[in-house]
Amino acid sequence: MSPAQSPRFELLCAAMLGAGQLFMNTAFDAEAFILESVIHSVHERDSERIDEYAGYYGQSVIYGSFMISCLFTPSLLNIWTPKTLLVISSFCFAAFPFGFLFINSYYHYFSTVVLGIVFNLGCTTYLTSHSTRKSIESNVSLQWAIGCGSLIVGSMILGTMTWFSGDDQKETLMNVTEVVLKSDTREFSDLEIRLLSLVLIVVSILAVIIVCFLPSKDVENCIESSVKNGSFKKDLKLTFTTSISLKMLQIVPLCMLCGFNASFLMSIIPTSMHFNKNNANMLYIPAIYSLGAGTGEVLMGFIIAESSRRIKGFGLKPTMVIGTVTLSIYCALIHASTPFEAPMKPTSEEPMLFYQSYPLIYLIALICGISDCCFNGVRSVICALVMPSRRAQSFSVSRMYQAAACVIIFFFSPIIPLYVYTCGLPVLAVFSTFVFFKIVDSTDRMERKLTSQTWLEQDDKSTVEKERI
Repeated sequence: MSPAQSPRFELLCAAMLGAGQLFMNTAFDAEAFILESVIHSVHERDSERIDEYAGYYGQSVIYGSFMISCLFTPSLLNIWTPKTLLVISSFCFAAFPFGFLFINSYYHYFSTVVLGIVFNLGCTTYLTSHSTRKSIESNVSLQWAIGCGSLIVGSMILGTMTWFSGDDQKETLMNVTEVVLKSDTREFSDLEIRLLSLVLIVVSILAVIIVCFLPSKDVENCIESSVKNGSFKKDLKLTFTTSISLKMLQIVPLCMLCGFNASFLMSIIPTSMHFNKNNANMLYIPAIYSLGAGTGEVLMGFIIAESSRRIKGFGLKPTMVIGTVTLSIYCALIHASTPFEAPMKPTSEEPMLFYQSYPLIYLIALICGISDCCFNGVRSVICALVMPSRRAQSFSVSRMYQAAACVIIFFFSPIIPLYVYTCGLPVLAVFSTFVFFKIVDSTDRMERKLTSQTWLEQDDKSTVEKERI
């Protein structure tokens, strides 16, 4: 099978992968926004059914099992192609929403372990086998922008379900389900939870169909071929050595930042908005927040993709700076408008400066989405460049460190007050930016050196050929 040569084929592959990720992540993202709030509601009705913080702990389990599976992902690529791994992953993503049909501790934690093991397997390797050095920055951003449309789709689903459920003035509306306002916090009824689960299952099945139709051909001069000739044991050893190599350790601050930021964005912030009793009358928080985050992710993804085609290196240093600035802005807004105890438990504590409203929630989510897109984009690009001979390993190890950050934040989130996040994240972002700049400069020097060596070898060959003639 000869490699495809058209740039349009690269765009098609990136776009289809993004579409698969869009539907695959819709259920996961929608549940992440409300998971702790939903489980908290179920726990209040039946404390024996599930632990009140199982939403946080479940997400910690997801990223814990994902962190372990990252060590084996490069070795699995010797057995299965990236597309095969994506198909397996899509089936497990489709199984995750079933947990909302019958919420209990056993299925909840079992499904989180399984999902973590196959979480986005093969995604980055598929993308590098369908991208060249020239197109990797734009393709990564295009795939990310389309994939993050899951947040927008999720917001539509959450908004529709809330509309059917009614508002704070009516306990029951339209015989579909009901919203119960109890203890001044938003609560979800069992019927509402089950209906949401069925809708998310249907969306997840669409992801399976799209992923099954992904093109299998590699592009010409691709960064990383999808055909591997290594051995399971050898690649496993290579992954371990990569995880402690100096080049990878330099990326650790960025990877940890991606993990902390994503966890804060996807779960801690929306949960704190739900636990804020000052927001008890705002039933559309999940929909508004998801719409804002999705808009920010998609908008920034397309901006980076287009700018990377026009400006060399835009997907690296400039993007990192944008991510750091936007993170600092949204942390300041959250710090000023959210009670410090809100991430841990329902609270009627007053905010520092001003109350939250739908426009402010949308603005915060929009800026969160922009920062998340920037950080994940630069992480993907630098991993493709910093260790050319170990790209599969560098991708897996970077995700392992990112998952480790998610495990830490979700495990300790029931006892971490808000100001730890809003003060700690900007400091980590600034530090990561300085380290990242040094890595980019080092990578540029390495690429120039390799290019010079290639030109010299070609000149030597032409000289030898001329002498023979």
